[in-house]
Amino acid sequence: MRILLMRHAEAAPGFPDESRRLTPYGEASLQNRPEGLQPFLDKLTHIFVSPYQRTQQTLANLLPNREALLLDLITPEGEPEAVFNYLQSLPDESRVLLVTHMPLVGRLFSSLVEGESRFGVGFMPAQIEVVDCDLPAAGLGRSIAQFTHYP
Repeated sequence: MRILLMRHAEAAPGFPDESRRLTPYGEASLQNRPEGLQPFLDKLTHIFVSPYQRTQQTLANLLPNREALLLDLITPEGEPEAVFNYLQSLPDESRVLLVTHMPLVGRLFSSLVEGESRFGVGFMPAQIEVVDCDLPAAGLGRSIAQFTHYP
């Protein structure tokens, strides 16, 4: 399975958190894809976004003609183990994009690659980490690429 872990683009402050929207900078940062990212995006079989406004906007700006499934498991305080359990129900050859939030995205990456998710690693807005794994579970992933977006 190949998993693309993406943090949403830069969002404005606001309340409630679920309704925060991307800033103009956040939208602009998604217009120029980093070199080498497109082949990974072309092969996606599943796209999941959190129900938060900013993740949906991120996807709409990154891949305007692609639809995604809203997944409550990938909100900021989601648990990596619950996400892994869900992903394990997908076919082994799946190519998955998860558009999610800090701290979950950092914890997912740390758990997949390092086997530990307590603190996680930092992700910049709109950063994408590509991880290959035979089974989406703690410590079984291999980081194969990283992409960041800048206007």
